[in-house]
Amino acid sequence: MVEYDSNISFPLTEEKVFGRRKSKRLSHKQKENFHHFLAKYSIFEYNEDGSFDLQQIDLQRLFDKVSDFELEIGFGMGDFLFQKALSQPNIGFLGCEVFENGIANLVTRIKEKDLKNIFLHPGNCIGLLDNLKGAQLKAIYIFFPDPWPKKKHQKRRFLSTENIDKMLFTLKIGGCIYIATDIVEYAREISSNMNKRADVKALRVLIEDFKAPLGNQFQTKFERKAYAQDRIPKYMVFERIV
Repeated sequence: MVEYDSNISFPLTEEKVFGRRKSKRLSHKQKENFHHFLAKYSIFEYNEDGSFDLQQIDLQRLFDKVSDFELEIGFGMGDFLFQKALSQPNIGFLGCEVFENGIANLVTRIKEKDLKNIFLHPGNCIGLLDNLKGAQLKAIYIFFPDPWPKKKHQKRRFLSTENIDKMLFTLKIGGCIYIATDIVEYAREISSNMNKRADVKALRVLIEDFKAPLGNQFQTKFERKAYAQDRIPKYMVFERIV
């Protein structure tokens, strides 16, 4: 077990990450929850210095008595993932996020409810995707990924062909990728790239269809913010068919 060190506020990682990792200073309670997270809710095992060892994940061993597995990439403050895990105890949920304050917030809520069906990775999700076996996940959720609006930064967008390949490899046939963005240009790019693939079926085909929220969804902070600023989110669903 990793010993708690107040000087380590976040697991150390050599993974390359774009964007901010922290906004405001974490409270002592939040730092303690990181310690609790390292000991109990981590997908990967951690070393004494807070670094983690990436290795192939056996989801059946990680979770106890669940029927399916789902992943949220970039869970932000954890609103959606927490509500899903709370309302569906028979499903095992995985979450990836690099934003420290969001992880601290979610870990606090998991600890308060003592949830047993959720594990997290505080790092680049590529390390997680690369260590999942094929055809294991029922669903992948990516809500409001960073659009990197400047042209010189658009190569940083997560939904590249390479990363889509990685996600589809982990999905069961019939499993779906659920995507939401409030950037029209990004929605069109994602839709265009997905519609070129022979292994994917778009369950929402027209851009007008993207305006209807996903069924049984819990609103995220970014979703509420988009509506408050009169930016209508675009919702997309893509099913793996082969």
